[in-house]
Amino acid sequence: MTANPAPSHPQWIDLSECDDPRDVVHRVAACLAQGGVVGLAAETVYRLACSALNPDGVARLRGRAGVAEPEPLTIVVKGPGEVADWVPEASETAERLARRSWPGPVALHFPRPSRGGLFDRLPAEVQALIAPGGEIALGCPEAPLLRQAARFCPAPLVLGPVRNPDGSPATTADPLRVAADVAMTVDSGPARPGRAATAVRVEEDRWAIVRPGAVDAETLAARAGRILAFVCTGNTCRSPMAEAVCKLMLARRLDCRPDELPGRGYTVVSAGVAAAQGAPAAPFAVEVVRSLGGSLERHRGRALDSDLLRQADRLFVMTADHLDLLLELAPESRSSVSLLDPDGRDVPDPVGSDLPTYRRAAETIQRMLARRLDEMGVAERAPSS
Repeated sequence: MTANPAPSHPQWIDLSECDDPRDVVHRVAACLAQGGVVGLAAETVYRLACSALNPDGVARLRGRAGVAEPEPLTIVVKGPGEVADWVPEASETAERLARRSWPGPVALHFPRPSRGGLFDRLPAEVQALIAPGGEIALGCPEAPLLRQAARFCPAPLVLGPVRNPDGSPATTADPLRVAADVAMTVDSGPARPGRAATAVRVEEDRWAIVRPGAVDAETLAARAGRILAFVCTGNTCRSPMAEAVCKLMLARRLDCRPDELPGRGYTVVSAGVAAAQGAPAAPFAVEVVRSLGGSLERHRGRALDSDLLRQADRLFVMTADHLDLLLELAPESRSSVSLLDPDGRDVPDPVGSDLPTYRRAAETIQRMLARRLDEMGVAERAPSS
């Protein structure tokens, strides 16, 4: 590995000249553990990092962020599961945003927790520097070097900004060549083009962008909302009908169009445990859904995958066999996977049958969905007088 110290830098590491990047990870972790401030790429921009137990280092980050600037410095977490450790009262909306955005360029801002969390265990002077305005920020950058260094550090890391002379976020390490207060810089070349992380304030079930960035509002709205998924075998009849019928029922209950559901906090999808990718819906399924006011003309089969299992808030299956298979594939999804029928019965498969059989299947799905939406608190809209 080649280190090229600059006059004002104890250590300047050019990652492209390193024989073993793992050695760089250990050197960065050691520097942070010893109280150093390190400059390195964090996804779309360069950031400064230091240990949260290093008041002098956090003070340097705060000085670069602006002494009078109330925006919090970002605490690095290892994954979505750590949100509750820092914000014990975090809402389901916060959990969904973290689960669907991390690792990635989104920082979640929260009011300072009213009851015990890890933030209260930090030194008081560090707390004041990290969160001068009373909010704390959590982030989980996807940059491999930063993520690996965080794993090896004995204390949480805190991130602060690196700016170009014009005040814009630095996408290269060049501004750090003259930074006398930085113990180590790892130059990994230009950061991925784009904007800095989007900062999102989350309070209970409400969220708002406080600093625009790499992830736009439409994407965040989809991530913050509930994802309802329906699963059958081939994703050509039962689950597509359930998806289409659910969209119609939700739209009626929320008084909106089906295409407006993501903006109202709901994304509805379907998949099959043995689906042929891209297969169209069965013709009778298309006809039945059309008669109800929906559409399956553009439906294309989707195979159930680990992403959907992980991301769905509720995943409804058609039969007990489907349920057993999903729990075998992903036992951690037990709390989110259930039969569509609240009474535990299977939805009969109409494949290969006639149109009346498909109609009966759709009617069965409607009755079951009405009960499931009631359970989720999506009330039936009262008829207008």
